[in-house]
Amino acid sequence: KARIYAPNRDYIDIGNDKTRGYVVDRVLFDRELAKRAVNRGANLQLKERVKKVKYPEVIAFSRYKGRIIVGADGLNSVVRRSIGVKAPKIIGAMQTLVRYEAEDIEKVYIFLGNSVAKGFFAWLIPLDENFAKVGLASYHAPWDSLKNLLKKLNLKPLSIVGWGIPIGWVDRSYDNGIILVGDAASQVKATSGGGVYPGLRCAQCAVKIIERALEAGAHSSSFLSSYEKCWKSGIGRELRRTLMLHKIYRKIRDEEFNGIIRELKDEKLIRVINEEGDIDYPSRVVFKILKRKPSLLKYLSIPAKPYHIQI
Repeated sequence: KARIYAPNRDYIDIGNDKTRGYVVDRVLFDRELAKRAVNRGANLQLKERVKKVKYPEVIAFSRYKGRIIVGADGLNSVVRRSIGVKAPKIIGAMQTLVRYEAEDIEKVYIFLGNSVAKGFFAWLIPLDENFAKVGLASYHAPWDSLKNLLKKLNLKPLSIVGWGIPIGWVDRSYDNGIILVGDAASQVKATSGGGVYPGLRCAQCAVKIIERALEAGAHSSSFLSSYEKCWKSGIGRELRRTLMLHKIYRKIRDEEFNGIIRELKDEKLIRVINEEGDIDYPSRVVFKILKRKPSLLKYLSIPAKPYHIQI
C-alpha cells in the first residue's frame, strides 16, 4: 500500500493486500548472489579493484584474461569506459535511516513535487514499528533537499547513504569480447530508479548470448550485438517507455502535481491502479489511466492527438 502526497499535502491512497514489492537489504542481497555464484563454480576474487580493461585482459592488482568480459561494475563502470562508451546522465540520490513510529509497516509514503525533489520524488519506507528509510533523488542538491524534507517531517537522520541513478541509455552495451549489464549499461527504470529487476532480465539475455559465443568460439562485436537486440526487444521496451515518462514527469510543475492528485481521487481510477499496477512495468497502468481520464493530459505537456498515436 502507498500514500502519495502532492506538494500541497493533498494525497491519494493506493494498493490493497496484494504484495507489489519488497524492501531489500542490498548488502545481504549482493552477498547471497555472490554465494550462489561461487556454489555454481565462480572464482570470487576479494580485495581486488579493476583498474583497466583491454580485451582480453582485465588489470586489477593481478591480471586476468577472459574469452568474454562482463562489465557489471556499476554506475562508474571501468569496463564501459574501456570501450569508449560515454556515461549516461546521472541523478543524485540520498537516503537516511530514522526513528519512526509506523502506524502501518506495510504502507510506504511518496512525496511529489519539485519543491521536495526536483525532477524525481521522495519516499518514506517503514522497516518495522520503530525505524524507517527516508530518501529522495533530485536533479538539484539532493542532500539539501533531503535535509529540508526531514525538517518538515520532524525526523533526524541516524545514518546516511548516497548514490547515483543512471538515466537514459548508453550508446551500446557490447564490444569485441565485452558486454555491459545493469547500471553499467544504464538498464534502469527511469520512473523509479529501480535496477534490480531490469538488470536480472538483461542478465538472462547475457547468459544466453555468452553460452552461444563460447560454443561457437566467437567473441566479435557483431556476434555479441545480439545481446543488445535481446534485452532491447524484451525489458528494453519498458525501459524506453519509462524514459519517455520520466522526460514528461520532469516538466510537471508543483501546481500541476496538485491537480493530478486531485483528479486521481476517483474510485474508478484507484481501482484501475490497484488492479493493473505493476512496479516492474509502470507504463502499463499510466497509459490505462490516461485512456480512462484523458483530462490528465493537460498536466503532462503533451497534446491528446500524439498521445493516441504513441500508444
